[in-house]
Amino acid sequence: MCGGRSVLAIANDGVVYTRAWVVRLVLDIAGYVADADLTQGTIVEPSCGRGAFLREIVARLCTSAESRNALCAERLRHAVCAYDTDEASVNASNDLVRQVLCEHGMSAGDANALADAWVHQGDYLLADDLPKARWVVGNPPYVRATHISRDLRSAYAEHLSCFSMGTDLYVGFYEKSLEILENGGALCFICADRWLQNAYGRKLRGLVSRDFHLSALIRMHAADAFEEGVSAYPAITLIKNEGGESLKFVDCHRDFSDADAKGVGVWVAATESDDLTTGSFDAVTLPLPKGDSIIPLSSPKNIRRLQALSERLPSMDEAGVHIGIGVATGCDRVFITEDPTIVEGSRLLPLFYMRDWRSGRRDRKKWLVNPWDCDGRLVNLRDYPELSAYFKSHEGRLRRRYVARQHPESWYRTLDKLNSSLINTPKLLVPDLSNSCDPVLDTGQLYPHHNCYWITSDEWALDELGGLLMSDVVEGFIDALGVKMNGGTKRFQAQYLRLVHIPRSDDVSPAVRRELAEAFRANDRAGASRAAAIAFGIDGDSNKSEQS
Repeated sequence: MCGGRSVLAIANDGVVYTRAWVVRLVLDIAGYVADADLTQGTIVEPSCGRGAFLREIVARLCTSAESRNALCAERLRHAVCAYDTDEASVNASNDLVRQVLCEHGMSAGDANALADAWVHQGDYLLADDLPKARWVVGNPPYVRATHISRDLRSAYAEHLSCFSMGTDLYVGFYEKSLEILENGGALCFICADRWLQNAYGRKLRGLVSRDFHLSALIRMHAADAFEEGVSAYPAITLIKNEGGESLKFVDCHRDFSDADAKGVGVWVAATESDDLTTGSFDAVTLPLPKGDSIIPLSSPKNIRRLQALSERLPSMDEAGVHIGIGVATGCDRVFITEDPTIVEGSRLLPLFYMRDWRSGRRDRKKWLVNPWDCDGRLVNLRDYPELSAYFKSHEGRLRRRYVARQHPESWYRTLDKLNSSLINTPKLLVPDLSNSCDPVLDTGQLYPHHNCYWITSDEWALDELGGLLMSDVVEGFIDALGVKMNGGTKRFQAQYLRLVHIPRSDDVSPAVRRELAEAFRANDRAGASRAAAIAFGIDGDSNKSEQS
């Protein structure tokens, strides 16, 4: 574990440290300030690393205690609790704590006693003797689920209700910390904000919405918060053990710095805060979604516009738009071919492969070796000798797949069943990963591979809908609601596309629908955005997503 440091990205030594001014901002926002009586509660640092947070914590605690004539080991024994799994980090933090205490005039013996009482080596997520905390602060490690041993993931899933085998590690730190947070207490982490939008964060979002208050979120995607560059998207998140229905949201720009942080701390701490815009950040108060709903993260102007559109317009599904993903085979090397003679022609389904399309190889033809009949049943291999021979030549590889082990009698099936209604059906095809929505119109000749999503509609003409989807307004929805990949690449997944709200086709004038269709056919994003602004009923000057 690496607390007081970040595993959001890997530097040469595997560690990325939080800048000192970010540490100060986290503590300020949590309310752990020297003016308060810090001797009356416990602060927990769940992953202390080499002490980036502990140094400032102990200094503030000493200042608060000195002003109250309470700087003694007995009074402060339960003031701090810090954890880390790494022995070298624990030793370094222990030394740092002793040093700061001695700098404030404490005897070496008392300083040693407090350091030993405060800093613990162990797995915070599995600890069962943690104190109740008035404050929990730090920088939890961001470790992908796939980088955690299966046994450890199982142990975490057994102990934590929001943790599953596919959950990234930092989610466990949120849940464990909320468990020990006393009434009126504050949790404040600098950490990845993906849990606010992705599937594995749903249970944690529900827990926070039900029992706590997501009080403030300072999005630092563009800010220079760490000593090294990071490959994820950090935010300072403040959660309080109290009621509340609004979120103080700060969107930091690239030049956000120590000087700006002080102003943000004051703005967040204020009981009533007017919107605040500077050259380095935008700060607004927003209503919180209910339950486990995705929390929008974008520029404040974009968030407010999308909230207004969502209240006024139907969802994609309500507007007659249907979305799904292409077929996943579980073994593309066997099920996808460029040889049209490899099996019976009736067992080959022309395939749309988004990567070929986007790389310019649009005349490259691929087929799905199709084991399904038109009714969604697996064909009998005895009826297709060429198909049977082909699959049996790859039987060992196909049987090793998880789906085949679960269904040994169906060992030659694709991972997904085919959606027979898609065959010969016109549809729009959208890439999973892209900087912008670039829908492709298929007139019904191809079946989509799983690296793209398909879109059909009962109400919208597909070329008109294509123009709407490629607009800045729709991209603004995805920018706010969808998890981004490295470099800012957006994910146009079905779970996010379904959250987009659009007008009904009948509510848009024929002239505007023609403009949308013409822009789509011409791949004219600017034209599509102008027409979409009219269709959505928004100001033409405000149709930019203003992504940060």
